[in-house]
Amino acid sequence: MQDVQPKWLESGAVLVCEKCYKQRIPDETPDVAKRIGDFDLRDWLKKRLKEAGYGKRIRAINTGCLDICAKGLVTVSIVPQGAGGATQTFVLDPIEEREALYARVILALGGSPHEGAEK
Repeated sequence: MQDVQPKWLESGAVLVCEKCYKQRIPDETPDVAKRIGDFDLRDWLKKRLKEAGYGKRIRAINTGCLDICAKGLVTVSIVPQGAGGATQTFVLDPIEEREALYARVILALGGSPHEGAEK
């Protein structure tokens, strides 16, 4: 076993419940699933972070069930590393609230939502 220090350990990670949008939303709320279509919140967030210069410092990761099941919403956890801070867990509409998610992630893990931070 070998320890590693990925760049994102400095800031943290964002866990996006894959089960919410791939299983629960289509099964429980087909109208929401139709509105979301094939949109993937983790992929969108990963791309958004990379474009803003945070791609190596903040990691967006799909995860299995986080045991917080809100009908028609996706569960997300922001897990800070390095300087610390409390884990934030919440549910959101993956389309309507995606920009608010991005801003919350940057404020929790990266600083200002308007500055790039690639080191």
